[in-house]
Amino acid sequence: MRAVVIGAGPAGLTCVRQARAAGLDVRCHEKRADLGGIWNPAAGGAYPGVRMQSSRMSMPFSDHPPGFAAAFPTQQEVQEYLRSYATRFGLLDAVTFGSEVVRVAKAGGSWQVTTRTTDGREETEAADAVLVANGELWQPRRPAQLPPPEAPVRVLTSPEYLGPAAFAGQRVLVVGGGVSGADIAADLGPAAVRVDWSVRRRQLFLPRLTGGAYNDALFSYAGRVAVEDVPYPVYLDWLAELLPEYMAMYRSTGLLPEAGFHGAVHVNDRIVARVHAGDVHPVPAFSRFAEDGSVEFADGSRRTYDAVVLCLGYEMPDYGFLEGLRREDLYEHHFWRHDPSLAVVNTPVDTEAFGTACPYFEAVAGWVVAVATGKATLPGAAERADWCERHMGALHDRRYLDCWLETVRLGLLSGSVPDPAVDFAAYWTVVSSQVAPGNLGPGRATPIPAVLDDRLDLAGVRHRILAALPPHTRERLLAEAVIGPEDLAGAARVPAGRELAPWLPYRQREHGLVEGARA
Repeated sequence: MRAVVIGAGPAGLTCVRQARAAGLDVRCHEKRADLGGIWNPAAGGAYPGVRMQSSRMSMPFSDHPPGFAAAFPTQQEVQEYLRSYATRFGLLDAVTFGSEVVRVAKAGGSWQVTTRTTDGREETEAADAVLVANGELWQPRRPAQLPPPEAPVRVLTSPEYLGPAAFAGQRVLVVGGGVSGADIAADLGPAAVRVDWSVRRRQLFLPRLTGGAYNDALFSYAGRVAVEDVPYPVYLDWLAELLPEYMAMYRSTGLLPEAGFHGAVHVNDRIVARVHAGDVHPVPAFSRFAEDGSVEFADGSRRTYDAVVLCLGYEMPDYGFLEGLRREDLYEHHFWRHDPSLAVVNTPVDTEAFGTACPYFEAVAGWVVAVATGKATLPGAAERADWCERHMGALHDRRYLDCWLETVRLGLLSGSVPDPAVDFAAYWTVVSSQVAPGNLGPGRATPIPAVLDDRLDLAGVRHRILAALPPHTRERLLAEAVIGPEDLAGAARVPAGRELAPWLPYRQREHGLVEGARA
């Protein structure tokens, strides 16, 4: 069986690794001259100085620990990590660099994949499966109307930002209240004569280290679900206990969301201090550019700037080279419903993803490869069509994606995470431990307590999961001494409707509960 992988970033490399391990003949095409995707500094997919928000504890692939010492790696360190992964597992001989896939179409029972080299030569090869891993953070969003070329303002997007030196002595507006906007505004604060930061709504920003611990080490997988039952003000009190000076500054800026969602955390070490010190000035939401290049805000005010940096997120990926594909026809956001041998290993286009990339893409690729090789199965065509009709009609309505919890869900679908009905002890070790990728595989789980899990009702989560299993399964687990009588009694006390599926459904919007699997 022959598979073609498109892209040699984190997603593409784990696709190659897992497809080869499953016995597939694999060819990977990467249009750039080097691997890494947005973590390739030469690709222009990220601004200089960007660092991963996930720590070295949670960011790596499950079978390849990082070799760098940094707690939160830079773009260059991530690319070097990916290169070491590709070298260790002998993946580079499967990758053709400078080879852009320009057309994929089904013909004669196989996929015809046409590529174009940097010198313009085109070739077509046949494949039984196509795994699209070209990334989604490439085309920055821009307002519908930009200022005319003669206007005295420079407008650029976050990937075009090359550092603060070029803005010395200038008045700069940074548009966007997300991670990129916060990063760039904080970076510019000491250099520009004035930095305004246009924020549409207040977000919860926390530093990479929280009370001396990695931000992503605070809760286990199960803890990330359990914390949803903690009232948000109580959660803020915990943060004030762990970060007293930081939270005092945060409250004084007026930026702390007093009513919020503790799942949707943005990571930034500097923006709160910059705003508190007066280096960065929050301003109302951006409305539009006027003809003279000035900026109009949502409150009707207008200001002029020397430069405006747009951090408005990214457009949906361009899948125009996939003949006949509509995004609305991607079952579970990954499989073309008409023929699942075509799969997309990118994050869903209707999400704001939080969490680390490598384990998440490893989990998606594991599911895709398991389906391609027959190890896992999908629902029939009618069920796939029904799912797409129910879930893919409003892709503009963005939701929050917890990539760490998604690794559990996808791992259960592919078989890489232990099935709790078969091996509950191993499953519970995985989900009740820190988000350590090394645990995400059969027979490899080691208990790793999370920092704040002792404040949560993890026993309640355990009982809710057991309550979701069939009664005869619980009785068998008791007979095998995998669970105790208190577990059986606890599961029996779970009210109807409070059962928790083993894939750990979680909130995906600030208001209201949205199902994690969207099934």
